[in-house]
Amino acid sequence: MRRILATTTATCLALAASAASAQTDALQAQERAASRMEVEALRQQQMAAAREAQAARDRAATAQTLRALQGQGASAGQPYRPPPAMVLPERGDPTAGLSPGLGELDRLTDARLARSNEVLRAIKPASER
Repeated sequence: MRRILATTTATCLALAASAASAQTDALQAQERAASRMEVEALRQQQMAAAREAQAARDRAATAQTLRALQGQGASAGQPYRPPPAMVLPERGDPTAGLSPGLGELDRLTDARLARSNEVLRAIKPASER
């Protein structure tokens, strides 16, 4: 009876120890996950700050370019005016401009086909070997 009681007590203590160990492992895993999340949040904040800094540098460069362009116009006595927009040709048949290119493409295709046919004719069938 004492032996059974001792064995049962030892088993209970072992189970309690393993449960405590499992609980500790779970807590450590949770702490590691929280740490990873915190590191990721800090990384995201750092990236956002870098993007904001780059945007500020871009705005400053644009403002400097505009001031330089306005200064050029002011030195000539006129405000800066951008060059006129290019006028696009009227719409028409989209293949009209491609016709010379298509003719060249057809010629190259025919030449390649002729070379390929010559190679195939030069190959002797197995029955003639």
